[in-house]
Amino acid sequence: MKIMIEFNQLYYLITIVDNDFNLTRSAKLLHLTQPALSKSIAELEYRQDVKIFNRKKGRIVGLTTVGNKLIHDANKVYKNYTTMMAHLQNISSSDHGTVRIGIAPVIISTVFSDAITLFMQENPGIKLELVEKGAYKLQEMLALGKLDLAVLVSPVTFNSIEESVIYRNSVAVWFNRHHRFHKMAGAIPLSEIAKEKIITLSDNFMVTYQFKNLLCKNHLDPDIFFQTESWDLILNMCQDTDSIGIIAAPIENNYDVKEIEHRDIIPYFPWNISICNVFNAQPNATVDHAKEWFKNYFS
Repeated sequence: MKIMIEFNQLYYLITIVDNDFNLTRSAKLLHLTQPALSKSIAELEYRQDVKIFNRKKGRIVGLTTVGNKLIHDANKVYKNYTTMMAHLQNISSSDHGTVRIGIAPVIISTVFSDAITLFMQENPGIKLELVEKGAYKLQEMLALGKLDLAVLVSPVTFNSIEESVIYRNSVAVWFNRHHRFHKMAGAIPLSEIAKEKIITLSDNFMVTYQFKNLLCKNHLDPDIFFQTESWDLILNMCQDTDSIGIIAAPIENNYDVKEIEHRDIIPYFPWNISICNVFNAQPNATVDHAKEWFKNYFS
């Protein structure tokens, strides 16, 4: 019965072949003496009762037919081994570390607060460093390497950023129950919205950027008479005045809607949320784990 080949012996064979059968160079790379390497290979051939290398005047000059097949299989074994070890390293290191993640305040308050809480409960070894800013600033920080991940309204505007949509909803028009829109059925046409006094978020929010582009595309010149960083101020003003607000529909989950309502806009105005990273970012098991966790949470 033949003795099982040890993994280090396969590695010795691969190293010898990769170094053009130069035992001196191979031994140096393997941190062995040349006699020790020669002895190991001779013992392997003896115990397996095979001839792996062709020799000329005592020097290895190539592989036998058996040797060629053995090296082919050894390379596959070594590749699988390195892949296994890489996976093991990722698994063991992915649940510890720090992830710098930027999220727009509106997204945190509407759809992300529960996700963050659960993530921290399930991943106690990972520290989340939250940065709350508008979309443009977060994209800039992500592109400059100041963030690992960013949660942004899609689509992003930086070409260097890769995004994965994890949540889908819509932007809505908000108004009180005394407004003329209350008597209209269904979604409100953009052409009608443009006739009203409009309150929206400041220009560093992606929703406002997209809204203004939508108006321009439809050749509309509305009265945007007030902009703010506060979505609850927008809704309070809509409740107390005849003005209308343009903000995401999921805000209703954070607001008492007894005296205010919202409708979709025609044409449909999506509010999709993406989790983003920089293309070709340096591999980081902890960051990859966090990204996949949030994608799975929203799926």
